[in-house]
Formats: sequence, structure tokens, C-alpha cells
Amino acid sequence: MSNQNSQINKKKQSLLQKTDSVSELAKEELPSISIVVPNYNGEKTIGKALQSLVDQGYPSLEVVVVDGGSSDRSVEIIQAFAPYISWWVSEKDNGQSSAINKGFSHCTGEVVNWLCSDDTLTPRALHTVGEYFARDPDLDVLLGGCNNINLHKDNESYVRYASQKSVDLMPAASGAVAQPSCFYRRALLNRAQPIDESYHYAMDFELWNHFKSQNAKWQCIKDVLSVATQDGMNKSSTGGEKVTFELERVYKNYSKERIPLTFWHRRLRYPLERFIGNHPSRIWLYFVGPVWIGITLLLSLFYGFDRAWIMRWKRWA
Repeated sequence: MSNQNSQINKKKQSLLQKTDSVSELAKEELPSISIVVPNYNGEKTIGKALQSLVDQGYPSLEVVVVDGGSSDRSVEIIQAFAPYISWWVSEKDNGQSSAINKGFSHCTGEVVNWLCSDDTLTPRALHTVGEYFARDPDLDVLLGGCNNINLHKDNESYVRYASQKSVDLMPAASGAVAQPSCFYRRALLNRAQPIDESYHYAMDFELWNHFKSQNAKWQCIKDVLSVATQDGMNKSSTGGEKVTFELERVYKNYSKERIPLTFWHRRLRYPLERFIGNHPSRIWLYFVGPVWIGITLLLSLFYGFDRAWIMRWKRWA
């Protein structure tokens, strides 16, 4: 029995040695990654966000922090992580889009992303990202899953995955990409403002459509790369109808339709969706639901069923 255990232990040690050697080899091949962390008065969460980056143990990681002149303890927390940060600043800016652009201007990594100060990366997420980009030199954009946690709903959570079909349906599919789980080649940020600063809510969605317009190669994976928290005070939660106006602007700019599908949605579907939202009683669904479906089917004749169906922005309408 002891001889059998000895043989098992030797096999385990041999396997570990092989794994270690593969990891060492991979370190030399993994691309450098830059992560921008925009923050404003995020003392409650920025420590966790930065710690999730430190804990990655990624061999070639560049962390850039852009603080918008916080009045809380954010700067103190950022300074505590200074040994792990390549560059950081705390000064008044023109909002999140401006902060991200400022951070991108200091990035040198081959692969980039930004991580909001209330989000985190899952353990070894960057190793997964690096390995995919290392294996495929032609890969431009990698989309992973994101675990969304609603703090204002008893920590209710769900994992959001991207699919190639939803990417193909952009700009109709506004929920195609989970921002903290989207990584891309820095070479794609090839315009004067990588993030269009005229957008306050949909700047990430506009960026994805810019990538698509460049015929970028996308890959969707089932690995959960990030955790995003919603506390009811996030911009996407409080923006309301202002979010839809920005989504519509992205759609018009990238769809090039003579009469954009959004024109009909705002005038036909949004009123019905608002009515249903304000009258949650199931009985109204029997009356309004068929009308909503009928409108969708009618629009499908001209714009295609998938496009008409997936444009469901009722959470903001």
C-alpha cells in the first residue's frame, strides 16, 4: 500500500513539474495587459477593485488609475496600492469618458480594458485573457461572462454571457457586451478620442460598434471574467430615458438605415412598455401584450425579426 501511495505521489509531482514548466513558458508568450481604473468618490469599493488586479498575479500587468478629484478616502486607498500602479492621478475631469481616455493615453499594453472602481475581476481572469490572445494573433476582441450582483435586491445575481449572434446584431443589441469582461487590442483605439466623450451613458456601447465597423475579430467565451455590482445608484440604473437617447444615437450612426428602427420603437413600442411597467397587474398583459407582439412582427417585415426583437431597452424607456 505504501509503495502504491509512493507511486501516486511521484506521478503528482511529475504532473506538477510539467504544469509549472508550461506556465513558465506561457509567461513569455502572454501579451502585456493594461487596465484603466476610473474612480470618483469610490472609497467603499476601489480597494476591492485594485486588490482583484493585484491578486491576478499576471506577469505583465499595467494598472492605470484616474481619480476625478475625490473628496472621500479614495486617494488614500490609491496611495496604499501605489507599488502596483504604473501611473495614477487625482484631479478634476470632465466625467468618466474623459477619465478613461486620460488613462488610455498612459497605457502601453498590447491588450487593454477599463475596470470601474465598483467592479472586480475574477481570480486568474487575466491569465485566461492573455492565453486566448496569445493563441490567436488575429483575435481583436475577447468577450467573457460577467457575474452581475444586485445589492439592492438581496444580492440577487445572474451571469451574463455574450454570444456571437448578439455581437452580429449590434447596434440593435445594446446588451451584447459586459464591459468589465471585454478585452481588446490597444491597436483598435485608433481615433483621436478612443472613448467618444459626447456620451455619458453609452460610451462603451459606442466603442463596441466602432470596433465592429473596423471588422474586428471577436470571440465569445464562457469563462466568467468579472463581477459587476448594481446598488441602484449606478449610472445605468439612474439614467432612465436619457440612456435610450444615447443608445438611439449609436444606432443611427452605425445602422445607416433611412428610417432607423429606433424611430418606430420610440413611437410605438416604448409607450406600451412604459404602460406595462406602470401597470404590473397581469390582466393588462392580456390586452397590451398582443399589441406589442403585433408591432414587433410588423417591424420584422422591414428590419428582420432578430433585430426588431432584440432591441428591448424597456428597462430605461
